[in-house]
Amino acid sequence: MLDRSLIPFVRRYLESIRLGDVMAYPVRVIDAYAPFSQVEEMMRIYASRHLPVVSGDGRLIGLITQRDLYRVAPPKINDEGARFYIKEDLDEYILRHVMTKNPFALRPEDSLADGLTAMVKHRYGCVPIVDSAYHLAGIITQSDIVRRAAAIVRG
Repeated sequence: MLDRSLIPFVRRYLESIRLGDVMAYPVRVIDAYAPFSQVEEMMRIYASRHLPVVSGDGRLIGLITQRDLYRVAPPKINDEGARFYIKEDLDEYILRHVMTKNPFALRPEDSLADGLTAMVKHRYGCVPIVDSAYHLAGIITQSDIVRRAAAIVRG
């Protein structure tokens, strides 16, 4: 059980950590006009579950997640039980039509507490981090937060 006297200390600590200090960057992104098969390919190659979608000038305009991919085009399963996709089947979908448009984002100067609160409240697996012109500056994922907590525990 959490010692309630520690809550203010933990809250202040999380509020003192800027997202710009813990976000992952550079971020692998996908262009809004990329073929949909590129979503699966990038997620597979880079072991990523989140891909920010950017416009030609690098502004964040969407987000596509592994959950979105599975919802739109569930993988096929071969005789050995391995999952796979057929590129041509994926390319029947248009990324701009299935991505989450205008996703929630935070700024590098926002706190880790802000990111955690949004992720828990809205069940986000990640939060893109953008600058004042909405250009992608980084991303924070649940995994990033767990790694940060583990580093704190290790000292």
